[in-house]
Amino acid sequence: MSTAEKLLKQGRKNEIWTKYCGFLDLSQDEFMEIQERLLMEQINFLKNSEIGKKLLGDNSPTSLEEFRRKVSLTTYQDYELQLKDKNADILPFEPFAWARTSGRSGEFSAKWAPYTKRMYDSLGEVSAGALILSSCSRKGEIYLEPNDIILLATAPPPYTSGHISHSVEDNLPVKFVPSLEEGEKMDFGGRIAEGFNLAMGTGLDYFFGLSSILTKIGERFENGSGNGSFSLANLNFKMLPRLAKGMLKSKLNGRAPLPQDFWDLKGIMSGGTDTNIYRDRIKHYWGKEPLEGYACTEGGNMAVQAWNYKGMTFFPDINFLEFIPFEEHLKSKDDPSYQPETLLYTELQLGIYELVFTNLLGGVFTRYRVGDLIEVTALRDDELNIDLPQIRFYSRADDLIDLAGFTRLTESSIWQVIEAAGVEYEDWTARKEEADGEPILHIYIEPKETYKISLEELKSLIRAGLHQIIPDFADLENMMGRDYLKVSQIQPGSFMKYMEARRSEGADLAHIKPPHMQAPDIVMDRLLQV
Repeated sequence: MSTAEKLLKQGRKNEIWTKYCGFLDLSQDEFMEIQERLLMEQINFLKNSEIGKKLLGDNSPTSLEEFRRKVSLTTYQDYELQLKDKNADILPFEPFAWARTSGRSGEFSAKWAPYTKRMYDSLGEVSAGALILSSCSRKGEIYLEPNDIILLATAPPPYTSGHISHSVEDNLPVKFVPSLEEGEKMDFGGRIAEGFNLAMGTGLDYFFGLSSILTKIGERFENGSGNGSFSLANLNFKMLPRLAKGMLKSKLNGRAPLPQDFWDLKGIMSGGTDTNIYRDRIKHYWGKEPLEGYACTEGGNMAVQAWNYKGMTFFPDINFLEFIPFEEHLKSKDDPSYQPETLLYTELQLGIYELVFTNLLGGVFTRYRVGDLIEVTALRDDELNIDLPQIRFYSRADDLIDLAGFTRLTESSIWQVIEAAGVEYEDWTARKEEADGEPILHIYIEPKETYKISLEELKSLIRAGLHQIIPDFADLENMMGRDYLKVSQIQPGSFMKYMEARRSEGADLAHIKPPHMQAPDIVMDRLLQV
């Protein structure tokens, strides 16, 4: 029996909160004490391994100051040769699991990360805290119960989200629908469809996965097509009570059925750049706001929102954290040989930083530049009395579109623009291109087939959205007296055909969909030709 199951069955809710959410009560000094203690432990783990000697040098650091002075910043290129064959002999510990992510930049076909047993367990323990925070409305409130039902909406191992699901099942007394064993035999669409079919009978307490999936399902319910993969008319008798209750609820409210009519979710956990974009629609469809988390393959679960759904707070015991100020980040981008300075957690101020981390708990990534920018939005959460910096994911470092050094556009900001424009669309992608010797923002968008709009009107709506969401863009155009926006309408079905073609070629799951930002020419040529 896991610790969580034992505590839940014994009703020891104060201990549950302290174990899984107590980090929110730390002071910054207490946070740093944990960071430093675990960093010195990590150096001791690393120093006798082959990869550790390469990273730390022959004389391993004996203090935080020496560590930051002697050990260079790293990128995946510094690990690729050692990790690509998953050779455990060079590591400080035999990996309990290997996680992979896509070689997103095209430089690597895949990136592999070894997880020790402690790292693997931390995935489930941190997720337990997220489950609690996603369903509470005040400190100390615990709605998590044995046998709660979670929809399986994640990729299978070796993807990190798959390892998270397995660690959750190992560490918590919850049930996935469909089961991990059965669900991982199905493709993603089949897994989601079967999960919702089963949930009509079992109920559904939590959702962990992509915000876009929840939104798409909600749209299809509202349009009268179920979740797009099952028909409400074909459900078996075990599902009829929930079906009848949901249909009655929607009728009493005088609207089309919504998912919230059929399931009363305790909590929703999601991550990525689209969570804030879809937040209001998810609440409309599902009756609950999504709790946002920040994670990556190389670092695991790293930060999470509290129950007011505002800024995220870093966990103190997963990775040792450093931060490159944005100006230093730009210098190193202009001059790859430049070694930027880093700040410690206690030195953070409001602003944008490139994240640098060192795995704790026996991992290998050391002073690692994962390529993410975060923004410190507040130095503490006054509303909840959390005395730790509050952050949000800002952008991938290589996704920023900089126009004339005057305005910077992120995936999230462009997505907000398209949403504000009120355009009904299937998908989009945006690039920095050149016109008449000047940089421009070029947005390629595929409107829904039933949404009829001229290119001129489409551009007008998107420009209005840009000026509303990104005033700097309007200022740039007014100041320079020129048009910095180009919009192209993509033929209906183009994104779907592209993805189907990539699937038929056996492309990696993460490479099936064109990126929203700065898609390379080869991707754009193919997208526009399908």
